[in-house]
Amino acid sequence: MKQYSPENIRNVVVVGHASAGKTSLVEALLFCAGSIPRLGSVDNGNSTTDYHPQEIKRKMSIQSSLAPLEFHEHKINLIDTPGYLDFIGEAISGMSVADGVLFVFDGLKGAGVGAERIWKLAEEKHLPRIGFINKLDKERSSFNEAVKNIRKKFGTHLAPVQIPIGSEANFRGVYDLITGKAYEFDGGKKKEIPVPDEIKDMIPLYKEMLIETTAEVDDSLLEDYMDNQEITEEKLRAALGHSIKEGSFFPLLCGSAIKNIGIELIEEEIDEYLPPASEKIVKAKGQNDQELEVIAKDEEPFSAHVYKSVIEAHVGELTYIRIYSGTLAPGANVFNTTKRSSERAGQLVSMCGKNKVEIGKAHAGDIVVIPKLKNTKAGDSLCTSTREVAFESPVYPEAVCSLAVKPKSKADQEKMSLGLHVFASEDPTFKVSHNIETKETVISGIGDLQLEAIIENLKEKYKVEIEKGAPKIPYKETIRKKTQAQGKYKKQSGGRGQYGDTWIKLEPLPRGQGFEFTDTIVGGAIPKNYIPSVEKGVRETLITGVISGYPVVDIKVTLYDGTFHEVDSSDLAFKIAASMGFKKAFADAKPVILEPIVHIEVYAPQEYIGDVTGDLNRKRARIQSIEIDKVAATVPLAEVANYSTQLRSMTHGQGSFSMHFSHYEEVLPKTQEMLVATYDKAKAEGGLQR
Repeated sequence: MKQYSPENIRNVVVVGHASAGKTSLVEALLFCAGSIPRLGSVDNGNSTTDYHPQEIKRKMSIQSSLAPLEFHEHKINLIDTPGYLDFIGEAISGMSVADGVLFVFDGLKGAGVGAERIWKLAEEKHLPRIGFINKLDKERSSFNEAVKNIRKKFGTHLAPVQIPIGSEANFRGVYDLITGKAYEFDGGKKKEIPVPDEIKDMIPLYKEMLIETTAEVDDSLLEDYMDNQEITEEKLRAALGHSIKEGSFFPLLCGSAIKNIGIELIEEEIDEYLPPASEKIVKAKGQNDQELEVIAKDEEPFSAHVYKSVIEAHVGELTYIRIYSGTLAPGANVFNTTKRSSERAGQLVSMCGKNKVEIGKAHAGDIVVIPKLKNTKAGDSLCTSTREVAFESPVYPEAVCSLAVKPKSKADQEKMSLGLHVFASEDPTFKVSHNIETKETVISGIGDLQLEAIIENLKEKYKVEIEKGAPKIPYKETIRKKTQAQGKYKKQSGGRGQYGDTWIKLEPLPRGQGFEFTDTIVGGAIPKNYIPSVEKGVRETLITGVISGYPVVDIKVTLYDGTFHEVDSSDLAFKIAASMGFKKAFADAKPVILEPIVHIEVYAPQEYIGDVTGDLNRKRARIQSIEIDKVAATVPLAEVANYSTQLRSMTHGQGSFSMHFSHYEEVLPKTQEMLVATYDKAKAEGGLQR
């Protein structure tokens, strides 16, 4: 592949709802441009951008993939992204380095599940968008219905610039509303044909829609339209050119990726209407946080943003970067502003799926890959040592879906931990933590499909079999009233015995105060050297709990009296005595179990807010505020442990939420009875593990 200057580079992220045919479309675009010798397919497991073993097995994308092509002396860097919202982090990463969006719709569904959320992300980033209605060769597909659905969901600032020739199995070509020309396609290449009679009634309807929609956002065109002047192709192209780039109009194309219909026209539209890399001016921070504007020119000092970092078998680390200014050559030293460290870019490659080609130089505006950087990860900024540049990292959704995991073989614990932390370094939406209270390794992500993929990756890459389950809810125990009790431990079995005698008082503390220990011993009732053993006995009992096995919190313990034996008393005896006294007093202090309460914010389209609110109320939530597209509440963690799946179902994939710990509250009496009974049963059976 030749080298290209910034004005001849287009960086385009390919997004859309699941099963819209994005990967098939990228495959067709590559084939049409001559970047690949033959057309692969998702169904056959040989597509260029779905090369991961799980993608082949599941027949769906789970990671973004870079696919550059050459068209009309321009380079188009396509970034194929997954459509399932569990992997939305990949779309966010791709959008962070793109200058335009190719949004793929389904001719059977229009805008499918999740499309609105992805569209909103592109809107927030002010990215120009071109839409493509795919699968018009499929049974039950309908161009007219798809257009209605898309305009209903995203607004009337979208309009077709093409209409199909034929439908379903008879779909064979595309009519261009801008040029007035009709095309059939052979191997993806267009061939002009006479305008078929069957579409002559459709043409004026959609031409009117296109002109009206464009005129609404272009004053010059509006004036001509109102004066009934002819709207020439040149005027229409000019209006489309600036309105698409400024994001006030979004053209809809049509075709079939599988049948290679309309593909060359997509490349023409990208080439003409989406902005080149040279037009990108990025705000960044320089040394001492000074504001910078980074311009995509080769003459500028080198700077780049890392949008993806993966470790591939037999290859090692692959670091994907978008160069925002300057050039980069193999062997150059780069400074990582994020990590405050330098690394050597020993080699540069251009990636097309998993296929690598070494390159001698990378230019401003391009997307390339640096192999074997050890300390550079997604979100980092790279630059020269002479001009520091720090780019803003993308904001990712909070990881809200969790699983507790452990290896089936204890011997694999270290391998499991290594693998999980590698995956967390690659995916900003995936988190690994160890819950000290429940002694569990917890993995968290956007959704259950993402976590399933992580577990499969562990099996494939690290040969680790995993047992999974819902994370334990970190309940706590506390008391409601003051009480006191004696704990006396006396053991005599020949020779030296054991003797410890303590009197302790318990008092409840306000929520969140933890634990407090004091001693008011006077007159040497218990020697000072045994007091730490008393406290240790109490603290160890706090960890294991009394009535349900959960830790004890928000309690004050006072050691106020006791007795000792000159010979038989010991640290162990007083530790045991303190534990006995604590348990006795605790049982008499109206013990109660506390549950964690989280603050949750749920975002959904207005039509689902009523359902969301009702569902939260059924989950014992306290609603704090309701807005047009947002509900804020506090709710028991136990009620929303599987909320990701529930919300997806309730909102047809259009809802999202964030949550964080708020406080602890008493559980319902029936819940406490259940937890205590479960604990007692486990103790009786000798199978208690907590």
